[in-house]
Amino acid sequence: MVDILSWDKSIDEDVKTSDDKKVGKVRAVTTDFIQIQKGTLDKKYYFVPKHYIQGYDGDDIWLALTEDEVKQFESEKEMSLSSFDNAQYRERKSVVEKQYPQFSSAIPTYSSKGQAQNKVGMSWDKVIGEEVKSADDQDLGKVESIAADYVEVKEGTINKKHFYIPKSFVEEFDGKKLHVSLTKDEVKERYERDNPPLPAEFESNEYKDISRQREAKYPQYRELIPLMAKEPGLEMKGQESGEILKIPWEEVIHKHVRTSDNVDIGDVDKVGNEFIVVREGVVSIHLYYIPKSYINHYDGSSLWVNVPSGLVGAKFERKNEPTKEEMDMILKEAENKKVNEVK
Repeated sequence: MVDILSWDKSIDEDVKTSDDKKVGKVRAVTTDFIQIQKGTLDKKYYFVPKHYIQGYDGDDIWLALTEDEVKQFESEKEMSLSSFDNAQYRERKSVVEKQYPQFSSAIPTYSSKGQAQNKVGMSWDKVIGEEVKSADDQDLGKVESIAADYVEVKEGTINKKHFYIPKSFVEEFDGKKLHVSLTKDEVKERYERDNPPLPAEFESNEYKDISRQREAKYPQYRELIPLMAKEPGLEMKGQESGEILKIPWEEVIHKHVRTSDNVDIGDVDKVGNEFIVVREGVVSIHLYYIPKSYINHYDGSSLWVNVPSGLVGAKFERKNEPTKEEMDMILKEAENKKVNEVK
C-alpha cells in the first residue's frame, strides 16, 4: 500500500505526465504550484498548478496533463494566479477537493499500474480513423479529427455526414471502437452539421454540468480516453462440475446471460473491472449492470448468474453506469449473500 505523501516530502520526487513521460523532479512547492526542474545543464522549470496532480504511486508523482500540455507552464519564476485560474481549472479544483478532502495537506495515493501499461486511457489523437459506436450499438462512422472539446465523426464517403460530438459524451475505447453515451438519433439530432461548433456552444450550463459529472467520474477525460476494462481471466468453481473455470472476458462479449431459473436476460455488451453490462432488447433496450461476483457458471456459450430473473430488473437495471457508492452497495450485498449461503 502506498503511503500518503505530504507536500513537503514531495521534493526530489520524479514527475510523470498522463502520457507516461518523465518531465523532471519536484524542486519546490508553493501554495498554488509545484515547481518541476527538467535537466541539469540546460535546465527548464515548470510551475504546474497543484490541482493538475493526479497522485503519487510510491515512485512517481503523476500529472493529469500530457507532456505537451505541461509546456504551457514553463517559466523561470512562479506564475500569477490569473494566468491559469479560469473556469475550467476552478471546476477541476472543486472536483479534486471534493474527491480528496486532504488535498491541501497531502498528495492523493494513485495507482499508476494501469497507466504505465496503457490500460487506463489513451491520448485522443490515437483514435483518429477508428470506428465509432452509439449507445444503441449503431455505427456512426469514423473519427475524422479531434478538437479541444469535441470529436469530429464522419459517416459515409459519398453522401458524407459530420457529427461534432462533445468529448464528455465519449464513454470509452475498447481497443477497436470508440463508444459514446448517446443513441444514434440523439447524435444526429443534436450534433450533425456542416461546420464545427463555436467555442461559445461549450459555455452553456448544460454542457458545463455534463463535463463536471464526467470529470468527477474520470478526471483525465479531457486528456485521455478511458479504455474498456478487460481482464485476462477469472477463476471460479463450476456450478455443476466443481472444476475451476477460467473466463476469458474478451470472448464473452455478445454471449447469452442466463439466470438461476434458466431465463435468457440478454447478451453481454461490455465487461468492466467489477461488473458485466447485459443488454436486453432491440427497440426497447434494458441495460443490467451485474457484479462479476454473481457469475457462477460459464459453459462456452452462456454466462450464468446466481439471481432469479424476477429480481434482475429491480437489482441491476440502470440507464447509466452505477456510481462507486451504488457499486459498493451492490458488491456488499453480493458478499453478504455468499456468507449466508455458506451458513
